[in-house]
Amino acid sequence: MKQKTQQQQQRAKIWIILVALWVINGSSFLAIKISIDTIPPLLSGGIRFLIAGSILYSVYLLRKSHNNKNEEHIGWQQWKDTIILGALLLLGGQGLLTWGTQYLASGISGLLNSTIPLWVAILALLLFKKHMTKLTIIGLAAGFSGLMLLVAPSLRSGELDPIGTAALIISSIFWALGSLYSSRAKLPMSMLASSSMLMITGGLIITGVSFALGEYRDFDLLEISGQSLAALIYLIVIITIVGFTDFYWLLRVTTPSLANTFAYVSPVIAVALGALLLHEPVTLMTIIAMSVILVGVALMVTTTGKEDKKEKEKKKEIQK
Repeated sequence: MKQKTQQQQQRAKIWIILVALWVINGSSFLAIKISIDTIPPLLSGGIRFLIAGSILYSVYLLRKSHNNKNEEHIGWQQWKDTIILGALLLLGGQGLLTWGTQYLASGISGLLNSTIPLWVAILALLLFKKHMTKLTIIGLAAGFSGLMLLVAPSLRSGELDPIGTAALIISSIFWALGSLYSSRAKLPMSMLASSSMLMITGGLIITGVSFALGEYRDFDLLEISGQSLAALIYLIVIITIVGFTDFYWLLRVTTPSLANTFAYVSPVIAVALGALLLHEPVTLMTIIAMSVILVGVALMVTTTGKEDKKEKEKKKEIQK
């Protein structure tokens, strides 16, 4: 009876965190859009990850100092892979996303970002010759059909900025590439250590690029609005620290397919929040394209989940 109660509590906790993650990730595009209103985009991203990473790394060091057990040694190989991931995931992924969002509505940014699973499948095939199932191929076809429905007519009519659209698509490719590299990277076993190291290195790289591009020249601290500052704090605390931690917790206690459901739920929230709070236009074509893209992504995430489950079962059999 006690074990059943604990399982029910665990299940309830999973769904509470899962729904929270949908909302958190969906709201990130709105928060980014507001934060970069008076803060340069790359500088905003660099500050966000540097502060969040420093907080998490401080917590890691405090826990390490109070832990009597021997902690793993973090060497150059772990730092090297962290730097590579920082460049791919945070500069190429989040940095370009933040920079491109200045040209797009927050809802469109969220929708374009939802194509990440499509790029993961393509890159996995090209780089690692990973076999595609029929559902994966159907999901890819649906996802890219929706992307074309969204992008092609909108670019012709001038509704979508081509620079921002290209930045969001390229950022999704970088994030997919970083996700694939992370599965083979040698990172610290501690989730707290690896995530904080990634944020710090990525934050430094983004900030460096921001200064190299001269974003600071037109930036005045006194011109930062209260809304931009509040959005940046929200991005640091809720999106980066809480959201990142929740996602990794879900990966550990559930399946990747369940944890990654944000890929096709969050864009809907992003579009809805953009329309409600920023009065961003939502056309019939946007709704149709969103539906087609999300069906494709849902098929791919479900297929990936089944494949992950099979791989886990095979590993258990080998261990026996």
